Amino acid sequence: MKRKERTFEGYQFKLRLIADFFSTVFAWFSSYFIRFFVLPGGAGDSQVLFSVLSVVAVLSTFLFLFYHNLYEAGVVARWRTELGSLFRVSVDEFVLFVVIYYYLFDMKISRVALVLYFFALFICLAIGRRICNNTIGRKVKNGKYFQRTLIVGYGKRVLDYYTSTMKKGDASRIKFVGQYLGAEKIDGLEQIQATSLAEAVDKYSADVVIIGFPPEDSDNRILATNQGIELLNTKVFLLPEIPRSYAGNEITDFYSIPAVQVNSSELSLGKRFIKRTFDIISCSLAIILLSPVYLVLALLVKLSSPGPVFFRQERVTRNGRVFRMLKFRSMRIDMPEKNGPHWTEKDDPRITRIGRLLRKTSLDEIPQFFNVLEGSMSLIGPRPERPELVEQFKKTVPGYDLRHRVKAGISGWAQVNGLRGNTSIEDRVSFDLSYIRHWTLGFDFKIVILTFFKGMINKNAY
Repeated sequence: MKRKERTFEGYQFKLRLIADFFSTVFAWFSSYFIRFFVLPGGAGDSQVLFSVLSVVAVLSTFLFLFYHNLYEAGVVARWRTELGSLFRVSVDEFVLFVVIYYYLFDMKISRVALVLYFFALFICLAIGRRICNNTIGRKVKNGKYFQRTLIVGYGKRVLDYYTSTMKKGDASRIKFVGQYLGAEKIDGLEQIQATSLAEAVDKYSADVVIIGFPPEDSDNRILATNQGIELLNTKVFLLPEIPRSYAGNEITDFYSIPAVQVNSSELSLGKRFIKRTFDIISCSLAIILLSPVYLVLALLVKLSSPGPVFFRQERVTRNGRVFRMLKFRSMRIDMPEKNGPHWTEKDDPRITRIGRLLRKTSLDEIPQFFNVLEGSMSLIGPRPERPELVEQFKKTVPGYDLRHRVKAGISGWAQVNGLRGNTSIEDRVSFDLSYIRHWTLGFDFKIVILTFFKGMINKNAY
């Protein structure tokens, strides 16, 4: 049975998103009302302009909120820290409107209204966030959201972690489900019997796995770590046998205990929101602009050989989900694939004449813009593979499955670096994981531009 995913992070994100939206709208129009209907000298003749600019106010506020990482926290942030970030957002918003809409446009908006908006925005955002934090705090206190945690291993470090967490009580948001591979039992924890870590996680619906073994039991530590890397929907932390003073950039302070997260290559909810918005806007424009190209290519494919215009094939995307990827058909349908699933080779007799051109120029891939809008792909990301090949690579390439922390992409960092076709899968994984770890919207823009110069035409594209 598939494990039910916990929704605490998503709940916080949506609640704060809604609160910030209404806070911004209220701040914007209340500043207009006070300026033109409360303070002397207001005529109210800028109502249309203010209504239009309200859209810009909301979008730019969200941009600054994301920029200052106000949607990144997995738990309620310290109030003083959050308040300081909200003040910086208000300052950034004020400066943006002063520069763009006062100095660069002929149609001016009231300076008094802008000053009022600055104060109103900060106050409204602060009140909205305070209400959100109180609501979230009540949910946590009432046991609505918690992390089901599985301890794997034994030893002093594991026992310290367990003891420290139990002292925090409900504040830790942790519920221990049991202990797996525990040669030394921890009192109060159920001993779990399973053939693998994945089975134990699935059986007890664990959200978090904590791995820790004494130095002399390196075999079990390596076994558990290798199995933990393959858990796409579960956070996995390794408790190393090191002093707490060693904790640094490569080690996570997980509830005050130094822990190495071994499968941390992932985009936060906030980053996924920005990336998805960029995908929808860019791919919608691409489909509109390329509509004549779609018609011409569809006609050429239909005339090249008997069969459908489009080719659909199962591929793997985020969290291991299988979807049907869309392409212009470039091969004959009366010649089945021989010797099992494999990459297309040079001079493959199945490829049609127009298909060879499409594959060489990557034009066969452009129907995947529809896959992006549907939600199974992203414009930029690791290129998806067939399920059979994924299972093969998972057995031979360590960390391969981490590519599926993000949605598969039409183009990717590996592709613009020449890794297409029958090239090193290890090198591809290295580039893909580097992309996930260092993702920014600017990085996606860079890959889009490089795709036109390096990614579309490649000597390894057969």
